[in-house]
Amino acid sequence: MSEDTLRKPPTRRVDPDIAATNLWHGLKRYQPAIAGALAIHLRTLADDWPQRELGVGREAAVYTIPPPLRPGDNLLPEAAPHSADVEECQACAEAGLVCRWHDGQAAAHEWWNQHARRALAADPNVRLEDVLLHQEAEAAGTACVCRLCKPPAAPTRPSWWRRALRSLTHLLED
Repeated sequence: MSEDTLRKPPTRRVDPDIAATNLWHGLKRYQPAIAGALAIHLRTLADDWPQRELGVGREAAVYTIPPPLRPGDNLLPEAAPHSADVEECQACAEAGLVCRWHDGQAAAHEWWNQHARRALAADPNVRLEDVLLHQEAEAAGTACVCRLCKPPAAPTRPSWWRRALRSLTHLLED
């Protein structure tokens, strides 16, 4: 199995007719203005729309166009509004599994979990504050100022050293 194959997310088999019907009903229910604008736009398309819009020569060929396989592209589009609670999310109910918003949230939580685990593996005494500061600096492309990354303070010499240096300087000047 090639490395490129391993990076692609799995696809779900989607019946385009059923997905289009569900999306249309969702748009009519939750976004009627967008549904109306879409209907008007579709009526204005010329007869050669498959070639001009999607790059295929026949209408029947549009059923064979695969998604581009970026994260989230293989999920069904939903028109219903999302809710932070998965159990009450209308978009999740419309999509049948999880909506694109909750899929993105899950991916972000998984990324953060992996990031925190790597930090703990590198240093079991790391603090959450340091991990957050490091992550923010990494995202901004700036130098990290967490307690682990910032350079150590310049060493300070004890007070007796200054007195001895002053005495030696006076002796050399005299």
